[in-house]
Amino acid sequence: MLFGVKLANEIYPPWSDNYINYEKLKKLLKENALDSHGSKKSSKWSDADESQFVKALDAELEKVYTFQTSQYEDLNKRIEALQGKADEITQSQKKDSVEWPKFHQNVENVLAEAHELDHFARLNFTGFQKIVKKHDRLHPHYNSVKALLSIRLKDLPFHSEDYSPLLHKISFLFQFLRENMQTGSHMGSKSMTPSQSGSLMNAGVSNATPGSYVNADNLDYQSFKFWVHPDNLMEVKTTILRHLPVLVYSNEAESKDSVDPIVTSLYFDNGSFELYNMKLLKSNTSPSLRLRWSGNLADKPDIFLEKRTVDKSNEEESSHDIRLKLKEKYVNDFVVKGDVEQFKQKTLNKFREMGSSDQVLKGIEDDVDQVAALIKEYELQPAVRSVYTRTAFQIPGDDRVRITIDSDILFIREDAFDEMRPIRNPQEWHRKDIDQNIDNPYSLLRKNEFVKFPYSVMEIRIKNTSGKKLSDGKGISIPFSRKNGKWIEELTTSHLVKEVPNFSKFIQGIASLFIEDDRLDVLPFWLPDLEDDIRKKPGDAIAEEERKKKHQTDLQSRLRRIEDSTKSKGEVQLEREWNGIDDDDQESSDGEHQTAVRHRAKQHVDIIPFLTGGSKLANVDSEDEEVELPPGVVKPKTLLKQAGSMKVETKVWLANERTFNRWLSVCSLFSALTFSIYSSVKKAANEELATQLAYVYFALTLFCLGWGYFIYNKRLSLIKARDGKHLDAPLGPLVVATGVLVAITINFIVGFKSAAERLNTLDEQPLHPLIQWVLNTVYHYVGAEGY
Repeated sequence: MLFGVKLANEIYPPWSDNYINYEKLKKLLKENALDSHGSKKSSKWSDADESQFVKALDAELEKVYTFQTSQYEDLNKRIEALQGKADEITQSQKKDSVEWPKFHQNVENVLAEAHELDHFARLNFTGFQKIVKKHDRLHPHYNSVKALLSIRLKDLPFHSEDYSPLLHKISFLFQFLRENMQTGSHMGSKSMTPSQSGSLMNAGVSNATPGSYVNADNLDYQSFKFWVHPDNLMEVKTTILRHLPVLVYSNEAESKDSVDPIVTSLYFDNGSFELYNMKLLKSNTSPSLRLRWSGNLADKPDIFLEKRTVDKSNEEESSHDIRLKLKEKYVNDFVVKGDVEQFKQKTLNKFREMGSSDQVLKGIEDDVDQVAALIKEYELQPAVRSVYTRTAFQIPGDDRVRITIDSDILFIREDAFDEMRPIRNPQEWHRKDIDQNIDNPYSLLRKNEFVKFPYSVMEIRIKNTSGKKLSDGKGISIPFSRKNGKWIEELTTSHLVKEVPNFSKFIQGIASLFIEDDRLDVLPFWLPDLEDDIRKKPGDAIAEEERKKKHQTDLQSRLRRIEDSTKSKGEVQLEREWNGIDDDDQESSDGEHQTAVRHRAKQHVDIIPFLTGGSKLANVDSEDEEVELPPGVVKPKTLLKQAGSMKVETKVWLANERTFNRWLSVCSLFSALTFSIYSSVKKAANEELATQLAYVYFALTLFCLGWGYFIYNKRLSLIKARDGKHLDAPLGPLVVATGVLVAITINFIVGFKSAAERLNTLDEQPLHPLIQWVLNTVYHYVGAEGY
């Protein structure tokens, strides 16, 4: 779709005059750039035209920035007015006189306009980028306007406005409405007014941290992960905001306008990428280790060392998590030098002073030793850093549902695998160049040291409160009431998100930064999807969801029919037993007789079994003989392995062609040998023998040619049919080898007889007895005793 059409379709009508005038700027570019035949004439583009275009571009930029700024301030004032009204309602305790639907509608209008303002900024930013690119393409002889646009955007940054303060304030308003209107959410926990929320935060009551997570030892939680396109991010946040409040972290309490925290995770691995391969290949035990903190490291935030071990050796998957809080001065000794004693003793003394029991102290000591042992066993070191902005949604004190959205994800190399050219100083636990307290430290990164992830990652964690096992990753199974959980299902099946099961930032970071490294045994399945646009039209998403539901309904109906048929057979058997008819012996004897007859019919003696070239399951009972199809189930005409488009590796085709070429080579050798023998018959000692051998080799030549062509076409048909039969065919080589052996044997016998005849006609002295005995023995075997 052309951007001009997209802009016209997505304009918010009340603000239509404040969008970029894309058609006007495009007209300024094309009126002098193209002649009547549509060919480019850059020579007609003058300095005056260039100046006029730049002036118009700057005017449009000023217009968009001015409107965006004024609208943002207006929204902020309206939100503060609603907060003031909420405080008045709480203080006056006259809730019955409040027009709650009107108040709710005002909050909804503010939220909708915040969403439209974000879309306004994105749409206009795309328009400026496209018109500048068009200018540089049409007029390459003039200086690029892209640099000028970048400079002006630094002065007028309408595209980089942070809407998280507005969303946080609106979140408190929705929480206030949920408390007083008792609608909109499945949570029934007590909530607070905006002013109460702020006072509690200032008092330090909220203990949530960006690095917190719920221990999943008993698998009481199920996690679902999705990708969100940047164009849909604001809409996803506003959708969640109507049902769950934004979780404000304790380190944001001092800020009047709360913003989403920037979280940094430092993942560990070794030069062989053992943890990566174990996690991706789903080994029985796959450990992972990371350091995590929020904000700038120069501000000395809390640093957490987190170890997770997933154990799949048993039937039920289990995990064990360890989380240690470290000060920065202990991290280097713990991670790089392996000296954990000082940290261990400091931590144990601190907990002793708090009056902790011996069992708690023993658990802390074991956790520290386990983490240290993991680092030592695998020789781990910091390998990849991920930096992202986290927005969390959760009712405080209620952990049944927690949604986090990580946006602006950046992966950075942090390894020292190459001793000659390490990315990080091997004696330090982190890169000090990008952890300096300077503006835009990531500008110091070189080209191949970082990768920006194109989407945001949304994770939904649902607690299992029913005691039943949740779904196995085939869809979201809401463990609470259908009415209250419907909005989650609608969000996850909409066009706004794309589900990516088992997505991991650690796996993605390693795979994207070290994709050309031979030590990566396998790449994640979602990697090819990054090359496609995950955005979908709402209609397409609805149609796809309807197809999935229809398919699921068909499967359930088929399973129900199978269960009913199985149940009816059991009831019939029960009735027969109740009537005194004992069919066990009769059925077993009949079954044994039929099985014996069938096996006798199948028995055959293969002198050389591999000559048949049949299926590997030739002597195994087929499914038709073992399974009786239930009523209503029809045997498919096309096998499942033959359905869909055929995808065969190139090496399979080439192997078949290479074998055919080998047979042609053997054919050429035999033909050369045939004509050589036939052309020298007159010079042979036995002309008749030479002629017969020439015919034998000529027959082998024709056989090689025919057999090679036959086996090539046979294997080609088996590959296309995806048959399970053997592709090897040793009959041809055995025939050739036997023919050559027979020809050589005949040649030797006839030649030896001729030599013996000539030897006896010579009048020579008697030979040595041993030599004479050898000759007599050979004469006996070749039939030359009379010579």
